[in-house]
Amino acid sequence: METPEASGRIRSVLVVALTRMGDLYELYPMVAALKENHPDCRIFLAAYREFTGVLGPLDLFSGVFPVDALSFRSRVRSGGNPMDLYRDLQGWLTEVNALEIDLLINLTPNRIGAVLGSLIRARDKRGLHMTPDGFRAHYGAWIPYLSTLVRNRLYNSLNLSDLFLKIAGVAAPRTIVPRIPERVKLSVSDRLRREGVNRNASLLSFATGASAELKRWPVQSFARAIGILLSDDPSRVIVLLGSGESDLGRNRRILEEVRACDPSVVSRVLDWTGKTSVDELFSIQELSRVLVSNDTGTMHAAALLKTPVVCLSFANLFYPETGPWAPGNVVIHSLAPCAPCAPDSRCPDPVCRGDLDPHVVAMVVRTRLAFPRAPAGRELLLLEKSLGRIPAGVRADVALARPDEWGDLRFRSLGRGEEVPEAFFRRVYERIWREELEGKRDDGSPPPGISREIDPEVFRETARLESLAVEGMDLVDSVRKALRTDPPCPMEATLSSLEKVDRSIETLAWTCPPLGPLVVFFQMEKESVDVWDPFELLKLVERTEETYAGLYRRVRLFASVLREWGARDRGPIRPPLVLDEVGRN
Repeated sequence: METPEASGRIRSVLVVALTRMGDLYELYPMVAALKENHPDCRIFLAAYREFTGVLGPLDLFSGVFPVDALSFRSRVRSGGNPMDLYRDLQGWLTEVNALEIDLLINLTPNRIGAVLGSLIRARDKRGLHMTPDGFRAHYGAWIPYLSTLVRNRLYNSLNLSDLFLKIAGVAAPRTIVPRIPERVKLSVSDRLRREGVNRNASLLSFATGASAELKRWPVQSFARAIGILLSDDPSRVIVLLGSGESDLGRNRRILEEVRACDPSVVSRVLDWTGKTSVDELFSIQELSRVLVSNDTGTMHAAALLKTPVVCLSFANLFYPETGPWAPGNVVIHSLAPCAPCAPDSRCPDPVCRGDLDPHVVAMVVRTRLAFPRAPAGRELLLLEKSLGRIPAGVRADVALARPDEWGDLRFRSLGRGEEVPEAFFRRVYERIWREELEGKRDDGSPPPGISREIDPEVFRETARLESLAVEGMDLVDSVRKALRTDPPCPMEATLSSLEKVDRSIETLAWTCPPLGPLVVFFQMEKESVDVWDPFELLKLVERTEETYAGLYRRVRLFASVLREWGARDRGPIRPPLVLDEVGRN
């Protein structure tokens, strides 16, 4: 059946994104690109009700379908009768399915997403789905990657906004224009004027909050950086942003710290916590010369406006995947051996927050202020050189967002961050996924300065994974031959051997972490074999064999790149310790 995209007839798109505020902003470049490619199509969004109010000037959506998060999560996870859940959803689904969706893009990588992906009708589907027999399936070449990076984020350098574009099958949009109402712009300008901010002021904004305490830079650090920046230049004015009681208390303490350190500058700090609508938040970002922020939704809003961002990254934040999506944005990140910790980490003592020095943050902000809002070409190169001269400290580094030769935005560390083993393997996987999922081949030469000697153990484990992929293909071929006999031959022993092969493949993801992305991608592909009809067993076998063949091909490419890029003039690249090994040492 011809897909709507193949026929050029995409008239309606539904994006399912049951995620947080920042993720909704990160997917907006994909929405803008879809609209550029299909100007007459209607694009709808299904999102948690608590976040549907954050869209503000992002007006390319033709409609929004809210989902009640708490009730829906509890029903999906309760293990109750799925028909009861369906009846609860029936009215919502009836309304959605009445749209006659051409393309469903499901960006919710969990069981809730799988349920919705299976119940929503669409002519073409990308994303997580559920087969009629209750198993997950990943539709689209890049969807297994989305699940792969969750477990192997250290080896991912693809920004989520670029990943969403690839899932939708579109290039980056030429423009993204959040439409802030003129009355809102005038209101914000009037308010700044009433608070003593003149037209010549250099306005900086600070977003000091985050969804969890773990992700928040300490109050004292914010206050120190603010004090340095204000004492540097009497024309600078800083606006503190946030919402909710937690942010109110934090920004109040920041003001008190600034006043205690230098009472002469505190009058140039405006506390707008809880005093801005979503439209006003975008408007103040449009007026700001730089935003300094934890990894927050506000940061992603600024990125959409091309407002320069200096992002503070530590704890369970991983800047290559969630950094602000625009060239010229900067991240200051911790180099602590344990950073980034697991996405769901509850670290009781996030000492890595202290790795970011307020003086370094102030230097980075000063440097970024010296360059245009949206630097490109030579300006971007000069910005990179200027940032590279900043001494970030022993346990921190500065990274700059620049497009690579293929047009994807990459955050590259400018100092010691590029020397860690994971940085080498991130580059290796960039080449593998580019070739495997997009069919783009380069000349095979390593990026400048990236060649490293590889630990022989990585080669041994890679060879073992290649051998297991071949064994898997052979066993599946045995199943095919058994099915073609009349009557079919017994297959219990063969299937048992295949299960052992799969367990051995899975073990390699833990014993040799650099192989993790290859293993998990294979697991996602194998799980996505959605042939469930018992009368189509040969088709099931064929699809299963393709997953082992894909693993074999990628392992061979992985080994080839390691041999091409290996060098003997630097220290060996060894796989990092897994958690169990850390505990034993």
